[in-house]
Amino acid sequence: MVTEVGRTSQRSACILLQPNQSLSFSGNLWVFVSLVAVSLGISLAFALAGAWMILPFAGLELLLLAVLFGYVYMESTRREVIRINGERVVLDCCKGHRQQSVYHQEFSRGSLAVLVRMGSSATEPASVSFAGPEGCLEVGDFLTDAERANLIRKLNECGICARKEKGYQLQEF
Repeated sequence: MVTEVGRTSQRSACILLQPNQSLSFSGNLWVFVSLVAVSLGISLAFALAGAWMILPFAGLELLLLAVLFGYVYMESTRREVIRINGERVVLDCCKGHRQQSVYHQEFSRGSLAVLVRMGSSATEPASVSFAGPEGCLEVGDFLTDAERANLIRKLNECGICARKEKGYQLQEF
């Protein structure tokens, strides 16, 4: 999801990128608890029927399920903030309940190149990257193609033009 949080002028803006989250934390917890109840109910029924060896495997299944639900939650709370002002473009990425910072990168606006790798369709971008002397970072890898196109449009409104690439090529030196 691409949201413009604040625009102070034609060349300054704050753009928030976040993945679509179809289910809240409490909804995910409810699904997890109901899966645990069903799995434990079935495994206890088998254990009472004499097949007690199913219990360790049911425990491993629930442990793996808990790890996967935790991973999905961490990825769904990921946020990228693009702050554009007169001279700098700042990219911050954070994730988790406490919004712990993953990385912070500042680009000089004059040397920033926005590279757009086009996908199979000529109108829908497959990836967006910020490149400059400071480094190269892919932006919004969790966005859909339509949301990436919206991000490019918002960047163009701030005076940052994107360069479209047919695909990245390996350059040998």
